[in-house]
Amino acid sequence: MDNLNNQIVVVSGSTSEELEVILTQSQCETHNAENFKLFKKAYRKHRPGVLVLYVNDNESEQLASQALSHIRNAMQDKDAIFIVAHPPEHMPDALNWIEEYSIASFITLSTDKRALNQSVIDRNIKAWRRFVQVAEQHQAESNLLMSVAHLHRNNNNVNEVMLKFMQALSSIACASVQCRIKVNAQGEGTITSCSPDLGELESTLIQAFQLPALPPYLQRALNEKKPQIDLLPSIDSFSALSQLLKLKLSSYLIFPIVVYGKVLELMVFFIDENAMESVSMRQIDVISKAAEQLTMLLERKESERRLKKQCTRLKSALIELKETQEQLAHSEKMATVGQFAAGIAHEINNPLSFVLSNFGSMDNYLDSILNLQNLHDQFLSAVEIGNQNRRDEIKDEITHYRGQSEIDFIYDDMREIVAQSQMGLTRVSEIIKDLQSFNGKAQRTELDLNALLSQSLTLLRSTNASDIPIKTRFTHHSEIVSNAGFIQQILTNLIKNAYQALANDPSTEPEIEVSSEETNGAINISVRDNGPGISIGKQKRVFDPFYTTKAVGEGTGLGLSVSYNLSKRLGGKLLVDSQEGKYCQFTLVLPIHTEGSPH
Repeated sequence: MDNLNNQIVVVSGSTSEELEVILTQSQCETHNAENFKLFKKAYRKHRPGVLVLYVNDNESEQLASQALSHIRNAMQDKDAIFIVAHPPEHMPDALNWIEEYSIASFITLSTDKRALNQSVIDRNIKAWRRFVQVAEQHQAESNLLMSVAHLHRNNNNVNEVMLKFMQALSSIACASVQCRIKVNAQGEGTITSCSPDLGELESTLIQAFQLPALPPYLQRALNEKKPQIDLLPSIDSFSALSQLLKLKLSSYLIFPIVVYGKVLELMVFFIDENAMESVSMRQIDVISKAAEQLTMLLERKESERRLKKQCTRLKSALIELKETQEQLAHSEKMATVGQFAAGIAHEINNPLSFVLSNFGSMDNYLDSILNLQNLHDQFLSAVEIGNQNRRDEIKDEITHYRGQSEIDFIYDDMREIVAQSQMGLTRVSEIIKDLQSFNGKAQRTELDLNALLSQSLTLLRSTNASDIPIKTRFTHHSEIVSNAGFIQQILTNLIKNAYQALANDPSTEPEIEVSSEETNGAINISVRDNGPGISIGKQKRVFDPFYTTKAVGEGTGLGLSVSYNLSKRLGGKLLVDSQEGKYCQFTLVLPIHTEGSPH
């Protein structure tokens, strides 16, 4: 709507000095139309919101009636404001015209009523301006919501959609200048774009913000992660900006773009003093809702990106595993290497099963998010077509669905799933690297036993269905320098065996203890459970390949065999100590000073 332009079309067959005086004082640009043809031309060109019809005889009354009928009926313009001016001696049929054409005001032209007539015209002009402002705000709100919807539909250029979002947000905030500030990991800001297109604007903004360090008002938005609107701080750095724009800037709006709790950038808008009265709580509420929707959509896109990356890594890992197995299959020690590769594949199954189970949950979560997004699309469509009833109905459906689907829990759990899947795939990568380095020296690093244990427990979460507690007692003092991947494989196998043993035992208080002690130049890492134990006869075969004490289908007999071989590659050994019916303990003995190397 382009009608906020202080223009009035006067429909008149003749002139009136009194009317000209009033319109001149209203400081409006007037366009006279002395006949119907000139009126239509003026109306098409200027599209005014306020029209004054001067009626002083039957001929001018007929011209005014033609103009009114053309606008209301032919042009279907129901918003234009009509004022009928007439001399005291000629009064048109006011009641009939009001009923048929919705005339806003009738004024009788005379010098003694000049002040009153002036106020009537000014009041109608102000009413039209307010109508246009409200319509423009509604359009800006619609554009803002639609720009968020376009982010959902646009799968390619997110930056282009973000620029459209910033433009829509600038309109709704009545901003005179806006910019985007990218925030790095150190909390420093860099301007990536700004408008309007003025040569010195970017450098002036950098000086005003005193970048790269963020001033307190930007830092507050960064910390609170929600939109901020406030008065500009009283500092001299904004004087140059006001002079460049030739405006009196008084307020600012800061809109942080947040994805998974991290602020990627800040959109900053400066508002002129004269425009602040146009910013209402309604706009602020719309901005807050847009922030929620934008965050949700950006996080969904980020989840999709991470999932695709995880799937790609998983496929690459499987391809690497296959290639490595093929290379090992053609080595001189085909039988031994084949058995070892099978054991490694068995070990990879633990983290892969964990990751794949997460993908099932993620798929269900994405369905819920897409269903909610579909409701948002229906809501935006209702907003676009102006269907108030449908919009309210869908809004209630959205509220109900958010509660029913526990969408807030889904957002939190998705972050946890992505983090855990990352950990599982990292573990797969480490196993593959260890397999590829079968004929090379194992990489030795300083180990954090607590961290390795925590990762093993996370990977085995699905195995611990009975929620068996784990106790730790680490008393060693020397640093453990060894291969982290091998140590974690051994720990994972031993704890998994303990879980399975206790799951089949009727003991009322199952317990597992992981401990360490330093003795005789070695560090002993033990995993002990209070399960059924292993008989002396079976202890002699417990490290043999494919030997298992579990029921058919519950074990492959490779876990302990692989762990035993890995302990030898580390220059250590794996021992078993058990008393049938009381406990079972496996101990990994690692030399402190002797470097283990693969054999």
